[in-house]
Amino acid sequence: MREAPEPPKAEDPKAEDRKAGDAKAGEPKAADAKAAEAGTGGAEDKAPSRTDVLNDRGQRGTIQDRIGTERDALAGYAPGGTAIGRDQHNYYYGAPGGQRRRVAPLRPEEVQEAERAFVAPEDFDELCRRARDRRIVILQGDRDSGRFAAARRLLCVLAGASEPRLFGVDPAVRLDELTSDDLTDGAGYVYQDPVRPDALTAFGLDKAAGLLADANATLVVTVDAAATLAEDRAAGLVLRLGRVRDRREIVRGLLALELGADRADVILAEPDVRDLVDAQLGEDGPPRHARTVAVELLNAHRQSLPLAGTAEQSLRLRDDEQRAQWFASLETMSLQCMAVAAAVLNGEPYETVALAAMKLKNDLETGDPHADSLRGLDAPLKPTRRRWLSSLGARTVRSSVRLRFGATAPTEVIRYLDPYAQGKVLGYFWSEFDEQRPRLLDWLRWCAEHPLESVRTRTAVATGFLAARAFDLVRAFVIEPMAHAPDPRHRTVAAAALHATVTQRPALREPVLELLREWSGGPVELRATAARAWRVEYEDGDASAALDWLEERASDDAVMVTDAVCESVTELWETEGPGGRTPERLLSWMSRGDEIRRLTARLAFLTTAAQLVRRLPGDDFDWPGLLHIAALDADRMRGVAALWRGVLNDPLVQEEAQDILLDWARTADEVPLVRRSLARLAQAVATDRLVTGRLRYAARMWAEGDRAPASSAAVLTALNGR
Repeated sequence: MREAPEPPKAEDPKAEDRKAGDAKAGEPKAADAKAAEAGTGGAEDKAPSRTDVLNDRGQRGTIQDRIGTERDALAGYAPGGTAIGRDQHNYYYGAPGGQRRRVAPLRPEEVQEAERAFVAPEDFDELCRRARDRRIVILQGDRDSGRFAAARRLLCVLAGASEPRLFGVDPAVRLDELTSDDLTDGAGYVYQDPVRPDALTAFGLDKAAGLLADANATLVVTVDAAATLAEDRAAGLVLRLGRVRDRREIVRGLLALELGADRADVILAEPDVRDLVDAQLGEDGPPRHARTVAVELLNAHRQSLPLAGTAEQSLRLRDDEQRAQWFASLETMSLQCMAVAAAVLNGEPYETVALAAMKLKNDLETGDPHADSLRGLDAPLKPTRRRWLSSLGARTVRSSVRLRFGATAPTEVIRYLDPYAQGKVLGYFWSEFDEQRPRLLDWLRWCAEHPLESVRTRTAVATGFLAARAFDLVRAFVIEPMAHAPDPRHRTVAAAALHATVTQRPALREPVLELLREWSGGPVELRATAARAWRVEYEDGDASAALDWLEERASDDAVMVTDAVCESVTELWETEGPGGRTPERLLSWMSRGDEIRRLTARLAFLTTAAQLVRRLPGDDFDWPGLLHIAALDADRMRGVAALWRGVLNDPLVQEEAQDILLDWARTADEVPLVRRSLARLAQAVATDRLVTGRLRYAARMWAEGDRAPASSAAVLTALNGR
């Protein structure tokens, strides 16, 4: 509440109106009484005032911290981290108008790789010599033998041009379906997928060879090493791919292509990297694995992570077989539980993750509860941290955590070296350990009720990752109980889990929306959770759909739902940034519709004004987030000013508005740039005598008690003559 007394009548022409409005605000409204009946207040307490949604908001920036934590957590489940090592080559065969193209140019990087980083297998020169007089070459090799890379290199050699024109042929197009319109004079063509032997008919080969001869073009077809070609015509075109003598040269070539030869030599000279490459590639094996090693080293280099450790961890988790071996190598249940806890809470303080791991171990322990304890009876204590981190392929990095009273404290957080280990580890545990699945879900509910918001947020993302695999099960055991919870923090977990579900598996968007529509007609807790789940509508980047979703719920007469809408609007405004549509929609809500929606719009604006902060690169101070947006240009200034006028002229929220304006003034008091922006905003707000008087009175109060004297002087100067 404001510390200052009511202004004198001379300063505020409608002070009596404000008193009347304040009296009205203190009386329970019919809508609030109805909300109490719906479960928003205690049985014996009076119904909460709708303006109570501005209380107990926590420290400024907490909503932004939550959004940042969620983005960080989602990054660890990125699908792109699981495709490495597969023999797949993706092309876009779409054409304007939706018609499918039959051929598509190879990507420039694939041509460059074939020209500059290809390591020739044994007898490759002889293979090229034998292929020179052929229009069709059938290249036979194992799945991971590098046959597609060899096909590209062969086409480059046969073309003999500095910039060869290479195309991939749609696997759906048979040889006998190729036409002259598909071919370009002097180009090289390759089927991106191996062709089945029975598709290589004499008719198709002869027809394609004639067309290729007319276009002076060459086609390379790859087939599996074990394939038997019944057609004599096809068997006569087969060339077999030899072995690569030293697969380590493939790594060197790919690193040199991406980073330059000098930098590649420096990386490969590091002892840990050299040992890793020797261990992975020192013996005979598939060339494809050498490419995987190179890709993992490049990923670690680009993200400034320890090269050898990160690549080794990624290689250990690259497929189900490797993950099974790695997980089995964790010698105790305690360490296995630490692996799962680190997957869910990757990025949290080490101590927090270790405690959660011990809780999971206690939940999973069956039979003799001490059979898998960390030590025997009366055995000496042994440190576990370094050993565990080494076994997990994880490390600790310096970071900071926000404390409950707003300050931050230094800490060390745990992170897997492999940036995508979270999804690999959690997905493996979920899919393989059937008996532990119910206990894992119970443990996730425990994490979802954790006192630390960052833990709850990461748990929500992990829950969504699992819901994308088993939606009905995870919804029933974790998400829906959270959605029914009386604590708004737990309902936020449910909403974030649904957002993560849709992010991981877009095909579930409609079922999730249908669930939310059902909740919108249910008990007040479910209606509030539906309002918090606005990002399911926003998933395709459609801010209008998300605002429509929130507008429907802005007229709900339950205070709990109003609170949810206000927090969701703040998140949406932060997500959209300065160019979003949120301001104009809030102004629209304020000017039309029912009384509850108009008040909800004002409360949503004040929630955003109180919560959002912005720190620019190189600055050592925070801007009020909406003030920074307003300072960007005249249009944004007018929008934010109009919203301030709406709240300053509303007797129900006027007092809270001036409290938040005082917070802005305190922030700006010692920063001239922010102070000047606040003064310009005051000028834009002060368009009539009434609001000018209220602003002038508020600014004079800032000077009392040295609360914000410099801001007071700047705003009063800006209002002179108004």
